[in-house]
Amino acid sequence: MMSVFSRLLYSGIAGALLLASVLLMGVAISRAFTGFRTGEGALDAMLDGIGLVIIAVAVADVGKFLFEEEVIADRELRRPAEARGSLTKFMTIIIVALSLESLVLITKASREKPAEILFPALLMLVAVAALVGLGLFQKLSHRVTAAIPDEAGDHEDGAEARRPSRSAKGTPKNR
Repeated sequence: MMSVFSRLLYSGIAGALLLASVLLMGVAISRAFTGFRTGEGALDAMLDGIGLVIIAVAVADVGKFLFEEEVIADRELRRPAEARGSLTKFMTIIIVALSLESLVLITKASREKPAEILFPALLMLVAVAALVGLGLFQKLSHRVTAAIPDEAGDHEDGAEARRPSRSAKGTPKNR
């Protein structure tokens, strides 16, 4: 059972991340508005704003992930399938953020200085490599989790442990 201190700590961390996310979105909106109001670099201001929003969404997703896994779920990751599901969620957040940020940077570089497109392209390659690595992790870890018998009817992603099963009529299954 998770201690009260641990729950409070993770709630505070998740709250701080959410607050940082909201502040980043406020900065993005402010910069975009200023760019359009002054008329100077409106498109650049918008691209910068999109980049900040992407980061803000990733930060908010990490906070949400921590809150769901450490506070709401009230469980430790004891089975490989639960750890696999949590790691997949977290890496998916990172991969999406990397991909979107690289697209914004590619758009900026192609408009301003096409010769400087190397860094954004490498960032996209890192996102693709992370996606391939996650797929490889999923494939290899699936073999391990398939060899371990599920306790209490849990499925490999751990979702069954958090939600009761429903039959066709919408009532919980008898166990």
